[in-house]
This record gives sequence, structure tokens and C-alpha cells, in this order.
Amino acid sequence: MVLPIIALLGFLFFGACAARADLDLTPTDSVQKMELMKIHRVVFHDGAKEITYQPPKGWNCNGSHNSAVLTIPDHPQARASIQSAPHLRIPAFDDKAEALFQKDPTLLQLPRGAKNLQITGVILNPLVIDSHPTLEVQMTYSFYGQACEKSILLVDRNGAEVSFSLDCLASDFDMLHKLFRTSWYTFENL
Repeated sequence: MVLPIIALLGFLFFGACAARADLDLTPTDSVQKMELMKIHRVVFHDGAKEITYQPPKGWNCNGSHNSAVLTIPDHPQARASIQSAPHLRIPAFDDKAEALFQKDPTLLQLPRGAKNLQITGVILNPLVIDSHPTLEVQMTYSFYGQACEKSILLVDRNGAEVSFSLDCLASDFDMLHKLFRTSWYTFENL
């Protein structure tokens, strides 16, 4: 009797592990034709499942297995990315998260040489993507005398976080953040 229960538990454990496919952020271009217009999207993969995303108009998406990088025209100092974020492992998406970032600012992935870090906002669930909770952290810092701002949105995919990061000059942040944030709503099957 004990042996069948152990076998069943082992089957469930290994089945759950096998069902958790590895998120591949290598983008593939896709065009969906709808009557008189074409919608350009990128496709990522989670095993056999396709995850679609529509970057802001004019932004190009390149990348590899763990990271998709978005280049932003006319803003060469701005960086946007989508990354698998296993190193963040936020224990809970709640009001205690800000203390975690204050205690360990390396989690914010600022460039080497960044100074005067100030966390300006921690927003719980600014949006929910495919029923996954989210946490957004916004911050300011200076980098070689230039004022910069950064936003990181963390999506909890059942223990396998994905981060959406925008890092740019403070003067460009409001406009670029609005565009990037709007694009988050285009994710399907994340």
C-alpha cells in the first residue's frame, strides 16, 4: 500500500516538474493580418506554448534564451529588456518588498557606478498579466553626473519570475515608461 502512494507522489512531482517548461525569450517575428491592417508581434516560447507580445511601435526586439532586449529609436541611452529573473526570487509580492530592495539594492540591477539611488515607488499589481501577480519598483539614480530613472516590473509565474525593465535618462522616462507600460497589456499566454 505504501509503495503505490510513493509511486503516485513521485509521478505527480516529476509530472509537475516536466509540465513547468523553460521560458525561452528568443524572439521570433510574427505578423497577424486583420482585414486591412497588419499587427507585428514577437513570439516567445514556454515549451510548446507560444507567448505573444507587441512591443511599442518602432521598438525592435532581439535576444537570446534568457533575455529579450528592446532597442528604442532616437533614444540610444535608453535600455528596455524582458528577462527571466530567477535571481530575484521575491518571497512575496507585498508591502515588505520595498524593504528587501532597500536592504539589497543589487537586486535592482543598476549599472556599475550608479550613485544616489532613491526608490520612488513600489506598486503592487499595477496590472495582472494572465492572472499572475506583479510588482513594479521605480527608482532614480545618477550615473556619471546624469539623472536617470528605472522601472522594473516583476511578474510571478508561479515561482519563475520574469522582469520587464526600462532604464533611461530622467528627461525621457515619463514618455518611454508610458509606451513600455502600455505594451505590457499585449502579452498573451504568459
